[in-house]
Amino acid sequence: MSGQSGRPVPVIVDTDGGVDDAAALWFAATAPDVELVAVTVVHGNVDVGVAAANVCRVLEAAGRPDVPVVVGEPAPLGPVPVLRRADFIHGTDGLGETHRPPAAFGPTGTIVADAWAGAVTDRPDEITLVTLGPLSNPASVFRRDPDVATGFRRLVIMGGVVGGPGNALPLAEANIAHDPVAAEEVVTAQWARPPLMVGLDVTHRATFTAAEVAVLERRETPAARFLAEPLAFYGRSAGTFCAPGEFPCHDLLAVLAAVRDVVDGPVLPLAVQTAPGPAWGATVADRRVPFFERAGAGSQQGMLEGFAPWQIALTVDPPTFRHAVLTMFSVAD
Repeated sequence: MSGQSGRPVPVIVDTDGGVDDAAALWFAATAPDVELVAVTVVHGNVDVGVAAANVCRVLEAAGRPDVPVVVGEPAPLGPVPVLRRADFIHGTDGLGETHRPPAAFGPTGTIVADAWAGAVTDRPDEITLVTLGPLSNPASVFRRDPDVATGFRRLVIMGGVVGGPGNALPLAEANIAHDPVAAEEVVTAQWARPPLMVGLDVTHRATFTAAEVAVLERRETPAARFLAEPLAFYGRSAGTFCAPGEFPCHDLLAVLAAVRDVVDGPVLPLAVQTAPGPAWGATVADRRVPFFERAGAGSQQGMLEGFAPWQIALTVDPPTFRHAVLTMFSVAD
């Protein structure tokens, strides 16, 4: 999944400034196979201003103050369920109650719509958009200019779940639940190729184990020194749905999946439940499709209203994920 001629994959990251966002952003800013074009910021784990400050902190610590930071939507675009803010996972500051000093620089004055439109105009069908928070920013941009969606090479989202429980609501993952209306608009936007959904189906299986935590705690690299305390705070509560003693790093897996072959899954019709009720915020994949295809032409059915084709990550390679983690946190021999 590398770029053309083996070049780094150009990526724009859209983030809501939490702990796993920080790990994902550090990887995007420093990995040799990623070209971090820009970072845009949205509400979610913390207020959008706090999230933007956290992005600047990470980029400064990672030696990437050159990457532009653009502040986006401060609130959902539509009705949302009442959700508890996940400060017990990310801390009130979004970085595990570390309360780091501010970076020496801040966000640009650009708006997200202009930043994205300019990027895809300059580099059509090159840039991958990776979203790590609620989908309010892309929905807002596409309301203004739907053609921006087709300018991206691909969309990769961290969000959703189709084969298990949600984490914010019974059937809803947090990023989707924080703005279901926006998520529905993004799911049905006109993309050049099916986007990739990296949801809880795989993030709860590609985890930090005691081995990764032990390397992190040695603090051998700048990444480990910056992320050790936030991830220690995060790991105490983030592993509720994982194997005992393990915890996920959802957003890091999503960025990794944008540039390396670490997840896989079928292209299926996907929809988002936007109406209040027991399934509010659920991502619904039509998982009947492979069975219809095996049964033959007489069984196949058309795309249902409100659905659009997406690749749904259902399998994951945890060793590849953990190797990327260890590469960030340890000094090569």
